[in-house]
Amino acid sequence: MLAEYPVLIIGAGPAGATAALHLGRLSIKCLVISRHTGTANTPRAHIFNQRAMEVLRDAGLEKRLATVASSAHDMQHTSWLNSLAGEEYGRMWAWGNKPSMKGAYEAASPCVMSDLPQSYLEPIIVEESTKLGAEYRFGNEYISSVEVDDGVVTTIRDRATKRVYEVKTQYLIGADGARSKVLEGLGIVVDGKQLNNAFNVHIKADLTKYIAHRPGSLNWILNPDAPGWSAVGNFRMVRPWDEWVVSMHPSSTDGAAFEPDEDAIRKRLYQMIGDDSVHIEILSNFQWTINDQVARSWQKGRVLCIGDATHRHPPINGLGSNTCLSDAFNLAWKLAYVLHGWAGPALLESLTEERKPVGDAIVRRANTGMEAHRRLWDIIGLTPEAREAAVACLRSASPEGADMRETWRLALEATDDEVQALGIQMNQSYIGSKAVAVETNDEPPNFCSVNFLKEVMVSTFPGYHLPHVWLAANGQSGRVSTLDLAGHGRFTLFTGIGGGAWLEAAKNVSKKGRGTVQEYTIGFRCDYMDCYREWIKVRGVDETGAVLVRPDHFVAWRCQSLENIYGVDGATKKLESVMHRVLARVE
Repeated sequence: MLAEYPVLIIGAGPAGATAALHLGRLSIKCLVISRHTGTANTPRAHIFNQRAMEVLRDAGLEKRLATVASSAHDMQHTSWLNSLAGEEYGRMWAWGNKPSMKGAYEAASPCVMSDLPQSYLEPIIVEESTKLGAEYRFGNEYISSVEVDDGVVTTIRDRATKRVYEVKTQYLIGADGARSKVLEGLGIVVDGKQLNNAFNVHIKADLTKYIAHRPGSLNWILNPDAPGWSAVGNFRMVRPWDEWVVSMHPSSTDGAAFEPDEDAIRKRLYQMIGDDSVHIEILSNFQWTINDQVARSWQKGRVLCIGDATHRHPPINGLGSNTCLSDAFNLAWKLAYVLHGWAGPALLESLTEERKPVGDAIVRRANTGMEAHRRLWDIIGLTPEAREAAVACLRSASPEGADMRETWRLALEATDDEVQALGIQMNQSYIGSKAVAVETNDEPPNFCSVNFLKEVMVSTFPGYHLPHVWLAANGQSGRVSTLDLAGHGRFTLFTGIGGGAWLEAAKNVSKKGRGTVQEYTIGFRCDYMDCYREWIKVRGVDETGAVLVRPDHFVAWRCQSLENIYGVDGATKKLESVMHRVLARVE
């Protein structure tokens, strides 16, 4: 007899483990398999933006993760240098530390940017999801799957014992990374191509005297004496200031493989540091690929794919694992609602509809950002001769020198789109999705003047992310974000003074046992006061109106007022109708 689970997740990385975590919070038991022997053994991803941290905050992990994350202070800069001990060519404020941008970052979210190495994050998510019922089997690999009438039968191999076995589940999640066998097995086309290879070395080395005075998680080395397999390098902080992942990028773009031995690696590291007296402990090294790829669809039948299986790109902007977490948050509540019978299976069709545009945008941005780096490399020169000429021109008191300095300044400023890109980090939206409902008289906001890359689109129009606003229950209580009131696996309805009918409607809908609609009033002597008078600016409805928010913090529907809504019965019928539509229920 086949072992049966509601959900099988292939991959225990950020996407897979986060999906298991949020499914567990909604009482859905998962089996998670990974071909690896355990969680990430190298730091890999590390920059986690505010939107991703909101996903972890919703699961109650933010405070715990803060104890293992590096502080915002340690992320202040990105620098460009000849060597760590040598000449600096420029630096940029990074990750919300730019003085003119700090207010925008604080206004955007209750969370802060975090430098949280994947090797520290994954074990915590795995531990917490296990407490909620997830079962992990490391060292087990996906072989194949076939959809049957009432589920999916998956063939798995235990890599240690070579035992092959089958598992039957109602749904299968493919979160197995950029070489996804699940996506390949579905026959889904991946648009784009692999661009090149790069090389990482994980080391321990005390570099305090070269970094602490200009603290930063990224330190680019543009050394013209570099070997071809390591033309440009980057010291990426794991722990300040003695643990690093050093990425090395080749001068060629032919995608050729390279396997330097430890002596060559160590020689290159000393060349990049510029100080042969530093003790270096090499922990590991590995080659990785730079991609420009997005899957055409993220699902087929009962198999749903998320994470790097569907979007593959350079690490510029740090958007990879961040998007993986949001993918998982988007899918988990929908899948749980379907499995509980609170939603129709058609709800799951919104996964591709909502998340593919996000994947398209981040892959485009990351590769555009990579081109900005290549522009820098071209200007400063990556051969001794080109570097000598570039530096001579930069220091020349001549019109040519002035032009060169301006060219270099603008090239550096172009990388601000990577390290202060609040908009691309936060501006996920699901306008037009089948999983949101728009009233016929409602008008979408006009964001034509907003810099999508730098600025946050703030709106409660259905399909936009719920705006973060600080509220307080009363003068003796601490503040709480609107995002803290929303989420947690349930729908949330916000209204104001005079919106009592919506409150009763939410209670009536919840009594039917098909998911909870938590209700709150915001305003003078309401459940929460708009203490900074910010909610009134962003709520987008009248005081008697309503804003309904999905479990993943996205606005599902809003109604301007109770006008033409006749009492509690009318509000209940309206809310029930909206829930049916958003959840693809078939009565």
